[in-house]
Amino acid sequence: MRAFIRIGAAIGLSIGVALLISWIGELDGGIATSEGEPVAAFSDHRTRPLTEETIVDELVALGLTADIRRVAVGASMLEVDLAAVPEAADEAAILADMGSLARLALAESDNISRVFVRVLEPVDGKRGGTLLLALSGAKSEFREADLQRLRDGERMPDAWLSEKMRLTVTERWRVAAEGR
Repeated sequence: MRAFIRIGAAIGLSIGVALLISWIGELDGGIATSEGEPVAAFSDHRTRPLTEETIVDELVALGLTADIRRVAVGASMLEVDLAAVPEAADEAAILADMGSLARLALAESDNISRVFVRVLEPVDGKRGGTLLLALSGAKSEFREADLQRLRDGERMPDAWLSEKMRLTVTERWRVAAEGR
């Protein structure tokens, strides 16, 4: 009889703890996403270091639409130059590529704290090009919950490119965008 009482008490206590844990998530409003959805408490998406040895595989896995001109990986910084012809470029695809690179550097890596992405118009026979767009950002501008959302596969919202990061648009890009 005592065994049944102990088992019943253990089951009751377990149910109580499970209910308490599910209720704790509702107490903190910061746990939910901006859309009101709950944030995953546990995730199998982990950060990894970006190095000169791993950057090629990571960039290929992104499947960028723009051509990559130059990549530099430092101790805590990633710089990427993309090439685009402004008259023929798909603005949404270029911004998505810039967001993907920022997500890779800031959310998915554990050694990169700053990212710089430039979109250049290629100049025939020359190594450089004309600057069209530039994006820079720091990991410190994002909350950990925001970075976790990106790690879990959420696309970087376009608003973040201007709110949490610095997006510079040149006059050449604006003129070409009006002509499209």
